[in-house]
Amino acid sequence: MTPGCSFRLIEHTADMGIEARADSREAVLEEMVQGLVALIFGRSRAVPRVTAEILVRAEDPVELLVSCLNEVVYWSEKGDLVPSALHVAAFRDSELLATISGEPFDPERHSIERQVKSVTYHQACLDEIPGGWYARVYVDL
Repeated sequence: MTPGCSFRLIEHTADMGIEARADSREAVLEEMVQGLVALIFGRSRAVPRVTAEILVRAEDPVELLVSCLNEVVYWSEKGDLVPSALHVAAFRDSELLATISGEPFDPERHSIERQVKSVTYHQACLDEIPGGWYARVYVDL
């Protein structure tokens, strides 16, 4: 984990939440992805063998956050990818460009801890706070 950055999983009724803090808006999104990967794959680790570009357009930064995380869910399920990292190249108010890296799912090396249906807008936030940024989403399991 990068110094000054962190994430944690939040229990919530039938769902789970992810919240993160980091020095920049880009870094907090990268931490949110690490939290989502931990929620889905537990302690399974991946190496960056393949990469894909993610381009998301939305009305506002919170919608970009949720849409980007749902892209990670998509790549994990449909693309059979265990993400190792997300690198944000550009994060504007209505557009996000990032590169996701990881490796194909291997049942001998990776486990699936939770099936994620989608990342929701319920209490989703992306806020600048003293000393950095804070984000939170809840995930429909």
